[in-house]
Amino acid sequence: MKKTILINLNNQSFQLEEAAYEKLAGYLEDIKRHCGAGADAAEVIADIENSMAEKLKSSITPYKEVITLADINSLIEIMGTAEDFDREVGGSNSENSEDQQEDASDKKVKRKLYRDTDNAVIGGVAAGLGNYFDVDPVLFRIIFCALIFAGGSAFPIYILLWIAMPEAKTAYQKLEMQGQAPTLAAFKNLAKTGKKLQENWKKRWQKHNAMGKIFSLPLIIINGIFLALRKIWNALWPIIKMGFGIILSIISFIFLGAIGVGSLILILYSHSSYQLSFIPISELTNLIPSTWLILTGFLSLAIPTALLLIGGVSIIRKKTLINFTSGSIMIGIWMAAGIFFCAFTLRYFPEIQNKYENYNLLVETKNVVDMKGITEIEANGHLINIFVAANTSTPASLSGRKIDLENIEMKRVGDKLILAEKILETKNEICLNCNLRSIELIVATSSKLKIKVESGASVFDETVVIKENNIEEEKEASTTEKEIINE
Repeated sequence: MKKTILINLNNQSFQLEEAAYEKLAGYLEDIKRHCGAGADAAEVIADIENSMAEKLKSSITPYKEVITLADINSLIEIMGTAEDFDREVGGSNSENSEDQQEDASDKKVKRKLYRDTDNAVIGGVAAGLGNYFDVDPVLFRIIFCALIFAGGSAFPIYILLWIAMPEAKTAYQKLEMQGQAPTLAAFKNLAKTGKKLQENWKKRWQKHNAMGKIFSLPLIIINGIFLALRKIWNALWPIIKMGFGIILSIISFIFLGAIGVGSLILILYSHSSYQLSFIPISELTNLIPSTWLILTGFLSLAIPTALLLIGGVSIIRKKTLINFTSGSIMIGIWMAAGIFFCAFTLRYFPEIQNKYENYNLLVETKNVVDMKGITEIEANGHLINIFVAANTSTPASLSGRKIDLENIEMKRVGDKLILAEKILETKNEICLNCNLRSIELIVATSSKLKIKVESGASVFDETVVIKENNIEEEKEASTTEKEIINE
């Protein structure tokens, strides 16, 4: 039986054997003593602790939950002892120390692909690819620029790589990206020098011979252009991001308010006497669970809009306003509401459609008109269309929707048939999409008819055949059978 101690390393909990704890505590004390005090030292120690936490985490399995002394010894062997740390980064003024630093930085491990945002022009994709393949990132930037002019394929490729490649945030990830072993000296050198484009180019330039410098000159010029673009982008990006956040927040807020007000109105007036296309709304809502349909429809539209609003405010405040759990719950509710809304719609839409198509006021009606003894027709109103049919056996008829026919007053005065629009008696109700349509009076040419149209009424004569060479003659021939007066 061995005593274990629970520790917190880089905000992660580990269980260590007592001997392992003492060895790790002494190792960390040596590192802190050799690093000294200051902001740089604190950054180095934080990076070292982060690397230790990642390595210790990899040694834990479902069958092994306690860190042993052997695990700590293996960790120290990889990262180096305090004496190695002193020897590799201690004497910065001596040439021997500088050679040792270079030797320490040459320790290679398998590289991993990350986005290098420290050297990024836009997203760090090209810089990350350059680190992974150990070539100048400017080569990949030239390739992306060439692909832009070769069909624009650079944009989707760059976006996909941006999404697929994680960002190198920690010092441990930056060392992995460069293929360097996570030793104490490597962390110290990383904190000391960073990874700046200008310093890298100076070192590369000094290592080249005369011929290499000649071939590298175009790349240096192009790299200078990319550096200038990077500075412009870094200056404009905060403004662009802030503007995008403000616009997104305003649009989302307005849309969310419109959704809320619209849903509230639908709930309040779902059983009112108002009409939709001459059908009382209450007759339609009685066919469906209107409250549930409105609620699920509201959630289907409001939740993604609310997430966009939160995203816009987060961009403005530069702070995340929603955690993963809350976001997951909102997305889950949105998906459930969308499924129920679609199910309700598919279930009850046929009934609403059938109600609309068979509503008595909207049914197409055709009434036969007694034209016996009628020699003159007078039409008054823009919704009245008179068709003179060429087929003399066609019975006269008045056709249209029932609601439209009720809007037409038809009376017979002697041998004259009078059609006139009338104003329907309306109650103090709101009627949406309640537009009257035109009606059609079809008459035959079995007898002479004098047709008089006023106030926008129309007449169409199928018996008149217009000839290109003799239009006036055709007009005279047509007036011998009937007289059409337009006033």
